[in-house]
Amino acid sequence: MSAKLSFRIVFAFFYALPIAPLAQSQFARLVDPLLGASGGGNVFPGPAVPFGMIKPGPDMVTSGDQDPNAGWDAGGEIRGFSQTHVSGTGGGPKYGNILVVPTTGDPSPLNSRSPRANEKAAAGFYSVTLARFGIDVDITATRRAALYRMSYPQSARANLLFDVSHCLVANEEHGESQSLVASEIHIVSPSEVAGSSSVTGGWNKQPNAYTVYFFARTDTSATSWGTWLNDDVQPESKAVRGAAKSRSGAWLSFPAPAGRPVLMKIGISFLSVDEAQRNLDAEIPGFDFAATRAATVREWDRALGRVELKGEAPEEAQVFYTALYHTMLMPVDRTGENPLWQSKEPYYDDYYAIWDIFRTSGPLLTLLAPERETAIVRALVDLYRHEGWLPDARSGNYNGRTQGGSNAAFLITDAYLKGLKGIDWETALAAEMHDAEVTPADHFKEGRGGLDDWHKLGYVSIEGSDRSGSVHMEYAADDFEIALLAKGLGKTAEYQKYLARSTNWKNLWDVTFSEGGFQGFIRPRHRDGSWLTPFTAMDSCSWGGNTFYEGNSWTYSTFVPQDVASLIEASGGAQTFVDRLDAFFRVPLRYDVGNEPGFLAPYLYNWAGRPDKTAEHVRAIIAKSYHAGPEGLPGNDDSGAMSSWFAFGQLGIFPDAGQDFYLIGSPAFPQATLHLEGGKDFTIKARNLSLENIYVTAATLDNKPLDRAWLDHSEIAAGGRLVLFMSDKPAHWGEQNLPPSTPASR
Repeated sequence: MSAKLSFRIVFAFFYALPIAPLAQSQFARLVDPLLGASGGGNVFPGPAVPFGMIKPGPDMVTSGDQDPNAGWDAGGEIRGFSQTHVSGTGGGPKYGNILVVPTTGDPSPLNSRSPRANEKAAAGFYSVTLARFGIDVDITATRRAALYRMSYPQSARANLLFDVSHCLVANEEHGESQSLVASEIHIVSPSEVAGSSSVTGGWNKQPNAYTVYFFARTDTSATSWGTWLNDDVQPESKAVRGAAKSRSGAWLSFPAPAGRPVLMKIGISFLSVDEAQRNLDAEIPGFDFAATRAATVREWDRALGRVELKGEAPEEAQVFYTALYHTMLMPVDRTGENPLWQSKEPYYDDYYAIWDIFRTSGPLLTLLAPERETAIVRALVDLYRHEGWLPDARSGNYNGRTQGGSNAAFLITDAYLKGLKGIDWETALAAEMHDAEVTPADHFKEGRGGLDDWHKLGYVSIEGSDRSGSVHMEYAADDFEIALLAKGLGKTAEYQKYLARSTNWKNLWDVTFSEGGFQGFIRPRHRDGSWLTPFTAMDSCSWGGNTFYEGNSWTYSTFVPQDVASLIEASGGAQTFVDRLDAFFRVPLRYDVGNEPGFLAPYLYNWAGRPDKTAEHVRAIIAKSYHAGPEGLPGNDDSGAMSSWFAFGQLGIFPDAGQDFYLIGSPAFPQATLHLEGGKDFTIKARNLSLENIYVTAATLDNKPLDRAWLDHSEIAAGGRLVLFMSDKPAHWGEQNLPPSTPASR
């Protein structure tokens, strides 16, 4: 608000309605794919369609010994452009398969890196100049294919190298590096190249290889070609196979271009070269770069057009729509591309990780793209049918690595409670219960570690699992999700069983421990019942250890999304709870906006009757941590998790994930309209909004007074109009009629 510039963004309905003309549908133009690419955000800056399988983009040479997770680095030189990437992830890298490298002069496969210049990115488009060679490279993409346009200097021999041995790697000591198993490449004709790359390892320590196949075609016939295997360069050779850790590939060379670019299109598949060719021919039948790019932009316009803003400043619009864009990059739609089994169900991969996305990304898609979230949940249920487990994370067609609990239960139950159709709910419940009852052979891969303790002791002991404090808290919340789904399906005994287990969080609540003037914290325990000693509420761990994952006890002592009312009681009552939250946010290092366990924390004030405090902290966190530019995110975007948290914060509503209500926060826009399923519109209007007027002092819903700081999902899904009256001073609105806490309060 302080900026008065306002522009109308015309609505283009997502999926259901005809595509509006590009000139009238401009959501995609607001996206900056480089926002959050640096500063630890690790977002993918290349072109893609929503949830697209191919993600072509630059892979950089860096000064360190670990490749960037999404390939891009602010100060790096370009190795080339690979076709597979993740977005926003931390830990070790994954993918970076089938590297294409335009060069000039004599082909030099092992020395082709180049500084870059004139780098640009937009939704569906990436462009850069390889300064060493004077080559301009433009890229656009469809779901499973990409189109490259390369403008070579007119006086130089033009080459296009295909490196099938390349993948993104990490320091071997990191333990998450990828490793080539085998590669193969064939020059099919002077304008066609095909092959594959098989790789193990990466972030989820995948022991079996995933294989990416490709088929590429140029619009210009090569006059010479060759292959290489390590430092053995063979002109005129048309095929080569690479073994583990070898370097191999092939090249095509063209005559000096006569003032026109060389175009190359490439399709990929996880099934076969033939399928890669079919993908290419189906999605990019010709070489029309402008038309291909325009079609991709229209896809983004449809996807992003589910939210229409009015009264926002240009930078606000850019950051917001880029956040929606980030949320729609992963998981990846690989329906029809499952190499493991045949099924009529959707297939999605790169849940990287559900631990990150269940809190905000899943609920955002459930609200704005229910067709997509339905497919994602159906794919999870089908994974259980064929592999026996729900993943907490999955990549390269392989489960792992588990971050905490069995958090797919949140995505599934959230979808059920919000009325998504076409999902086998009975099998979904069986899947949730299986993960809650059966000890996995390897809990790093799937399932829950420490289940024997959970079942017998009512808590996860230090001896039972690493990160025992955080996984314990997640198991309690996960069991609540099982209870809700069981209740909905009429399974009374199961409902009661898992509802009782959801209260187990209290078994790690040490009422005798105090810190910072507050009594009672979550504290890990040994199997014999004794508390972890020595211990402070600031103890945390990155991965292993016996405390908490990506958080500390200050954070996890707020993580009881299933029963906030009981948490407030355990903390000493509403006023003490408010004071405790104030201290949590006030003291550095207690709260970390860059990690997911604290996502709900700023909204917990609503349960204590203080939505004004929620407004203060949400607006302060966003102002400090989110902005335009490559360093515009507070940390790893985590497959869109950070971005979706921001999007909800800007809209002024926030989900308690896995339940069917939203907390009202503090909107950033004078008006936001959500275009929902079935042609329904839900408008959030903030009257008297400004940088100072952040407090809601009164509200109406469909012209009737609303005295509570929360909404049912059904109230939003039915369409309507929420009007929030804003002021620079808090009032008493929202103090009564508190948000639900456990099913008994509904």
